[in-house]
Amino acid sequence: MKGNMFDNLKTVVSNTLTDDIKMININELHESADNFFVVENIEQFAQTILGQGGVKDNLIVRPLETGGYEIISGHRRKAAVQYLIDKGENISHVLPCLVQNYADEDDKMLNLILMNVSARQLSDQELWKSYETIDRILKDKKEKGEYYGRLRDDIAKTLGVSSAQVGKMQNVEKYAINSVKEAVASGNLSISTANEIAKLDKKEQKKIKDLNKVQPKDIKKKVVDTNINAKRNVNNDEEDFVDISINEELDIQKKLRETTMHINGETVVPTSTNNDNYTASAMKGYLMLAAEEASFSKEQINALLGGMMKALSNYDKAAAENKYLSR
Repeated sequence: MKGNMFDNLKTVVSNTLTDDIKMININELHESADNFFVVENIEQFAQTILGQGGVKDNLIVRPLETGGYEIISGHRRKAAVQYLIDKGENISHVLPCLVQNYADEDDKMLNLILMNVSARQLSDQELWKSYETIDRILKDKKEKGEYYGRLRDDIAKTLGVSSAQVGKMQNVEKYAINSVKEAVASGNLSISTANEIAKLDKKEQKKIKDLNKVQPKDIKKKVVDTNINAKRNVNNDEEDFVDISINEELDIQKKLRETTMHINGETVVPTSTNNDNYTASAMKGYLMLAAEEASFSKEQINALLGGMMKALSNYDKAAAENKYLSR
């Protein structure tokens, strides 16, 4: 099996020999039009560079057909040196650069993001744009058979955030209206607030006029009741939450009484073998709580409940355990 593409890209950079480092005049280094990371605190950073006698960490660049080099990583270093030069400070005009060539623009963008996220604390705006870019690229590569791995976990690891945080961004991407996504991309709305808004029906989302001032607590009050028997309206189509019959409830209870679950190496036994304690409703409740902990949307929770019902109907205990152990 091929290695994870993130690890492959990092290996290319870390294994680079010092012979591949070139000293390039600052006038030949050009900012990337694709760089969405904020370049800030230049004056303070410039003093650090001046104090250490120049730039010690190499920039990553790629040759341009029109001449010169595009900066992939090192925009702040270049800006700080230019600031010192403009101030008349005695600083070298040449910077150490690792010259890279990329197979395509997608590989360039992955490297640009990888090199920048490892050197900074991302704002929600930068995190969202990084997620959008990586998600699009990896989906394309996965369709072409170029990528191996678990998408959500790899994105989380690469961006230095939890899988739950990636889950919030996935929820925003899938269920938020465009104006909400644009507000996150422009830095006017946090990911957490956007995630709460995405839990609302699209009609309710459109009613929110001032996205700059809205708070998560305000949105939570608007979220439609997700009770298992409630109805909701999605895109003007009436859709019921999954419910089960009495016979199905009894069948699930029977299966639960016969089941000892093994999760992450620990044995988990249902709380009771009696019908009145460990009911199908409790099982559904645990599933919903777990989904909420993982920041699932209403639609995802509903789909998960439906999938659980089908799985319980179509598979026995052995099939379920084999599925878990073979993951």
